[in-house]
Amino acid sequence: MAKKVFAMYLAKEGNPNSDAYAKLDLPASPWELWDALDKVRLQTDDILYMEIEDYYAFEHLAPHLDGLEISLNELNDLAELLSALDEVQEVAFDGFLRMEVQNKVNTNGGVITLQDLRDLAVSAKTDCYHVVDAADDAALGRFYAENDFIPELDSVSNEVFEMLDFAGIGRMMRCSENGVFVGNLYVLQDGELTSAPPCAKDLPEKPGYLFRLMLGLHPDIGDARTVTLDLPAAEAELLDAQEQLGVEGWEGVTVIDYDGIIPYAAEFTDLPMELKEFNALAAAVRDMPSPEKQLPKLKALLKQFEVQDIETAMGLTEHLDDYVLTPEISSPQETAIDQLHFMTDDHSVELLISHVNLYAYGCDLIREDNAVLSPYGLLHRADYQPMLSPMQETQEMEMKMK
Repeated sequence: MAKKVFAMYLAKEGNPNSDAYAKLDLPASPWELWDALDKVRLQTDDILYMEIEDYYAFEHLAPHLDGLEISLNELNDLAELLSALDEVQEVAFDGFLRMEVQNKVNTNGGVITLQDLRDLAVSAKTDCYHVVDAADDAALGRFYAENDFIPELDSVSNEVFEMLDFAGIGRMMRCSENGVFVGNLYVLQDGELTSAPPCAKDLPEKPGYLFRLMLGLHPDIGDARTVTLDLPAAEAELLDAQEQLGVEGWEGVTVIDYDGIIPYAAEFTDLPMELKEFNALAAAVRDMPSPEKQLPKLKALLKQFEVQDIETAMGLTEHLDDYVLTPEISSPQETAIDQLHFMTDDHSVELLISHVNLYAYGCDLIREDNAVLSPYGLLHRADYQPMLSPMQETQEMEMKMK
């Protein structure tokens, strides 16, 4: 699982009647990004509002990203670069950032661009720096003196050595090298930075796969082989994946990475042991009529009923026509406005809006229709009966039969 870098809040900008929003951790997979936009439900002229609610281990980036014009795709790209850094590389990145700010103080007031941050993150994965275990000038000076970096001290006796001004030596070396302290470590750049490749502002097209698994063997097995499996897959493809891993069946196989058009589907499926059942779900999603309408409805139902097993999820795919989802409605206010448009003309609606308690009216309408406001829109049964989970429906039928 990728290390979290940014916790995002996404919504429509400047739409007071909309409650559509999404919370998303970056870096996010391609389908996680598109699922978040399904929740926000941007229309043609809408503008996406983004706010970073948590920087996790990268709080020092806040003053540099605040106010920076950056798209969701660009921010996700930066998060991917930062997520790939190990602990030492994170220290190097922090050190690079401090050096870069200082270098730019005299030219543009220390302003850091998105490309600067991407270059620094990429460079932290290279060997253009050293990280030394030294928390201050005194420790740094002693490190240089003890490790023969200062030839003038080669002939100094032990007694004189201990009398040296290590803090002064460290300060002299740090200033000459333009190094910086990061916590209890010292970062020194000793090579050219690497330029990160360009990143597009817009999100890429939706993935060509519906569900993708990266499978590997359990760490205890000591075999690093992996295989990527796109679902739905034919039986021959499933067997081929097992052959590439050198196994028969899925015992000892683990899911290293997952992405899917239903991002949270892996949470209610025991993968890879229930791969056969999950493959059937993937096929059902592939074969949906009007998937652009049915898929958000399925995702809304999975969330509404808090589905915890693949069998229930599969059952819902067979009963989608029993439900109605209206993605355009995200709040009681929008529910009320929609009903007013149904009852009268647009001009009259504009006159009425300022005289109607839209929230209270909308809540009454939602309650009257036995509806709920899901993360994907207003959801209710086609017959307007109370919405029961598959388990509740089964229990109700059993009680009627007694």
